[in-house]
Amino acid sequence: MPSAFAKMLLVASSLAPVLGAIAVINIANQGPWQHSLYWFGFALFLAFTCWAMLTYQSKNAEKHQVHILKFERTDQEILAFLLAYLLPFISTDNIAFTSGWLVLAYILGMISLVIAHVGAFHFNPVMWLLKYHFYAVKDSNGISHVLISRKQITKIGITVQTVRLAHNIYLHTGD
Repeated sequence: MPSAFAKMLLVASSLAPVLGAIAVINIANQGPWQHSLYWFGFALFLAFTCWAMLTYQSKNAEKHQVHILKFERTDQEILAFLLAYLLPFISTDNIAFTSGWLVLAYILGMISLVIAHVGAFHFNPVMWLLKYHFYAVKDSNGISHVLISRKQITKIGITVQTVRLAHNIYLHTGD
């Protein structure tokens, strides 16, 4: 069943590198190691939860056939995205997230809202590490969708087996 929860997990897991950057900054500023462990742990939790959701959905959700008339790979700008949102954290000398949790929550919230609002799910380093690719596809009805796949899509006119994760977001489950 498509859900807002799946969409939320895709967005949340894209924030895992930011949480890792916060942990590294804490280590560089000689902060308490427990804080760094907490941030790294939370980043790993988000990545694991996203992987578990994709695995569960691929096996248990209702199957759909999507006929691909047109596609474009959209996950190739991931390095630019990583630089764009991690560079401010890494280049700032005196960031102290351990005492400014409200500021941190605001920054992470704003990044999450932007990713969710513009549908920028293809900017997800965690999914890239899990070897997923993101495609903008048009189906036989001319409707655009986001297709997440571990397989390389190389041809138009093919029909792929998918499960629907959220509105216009499909996970490729077949060959």
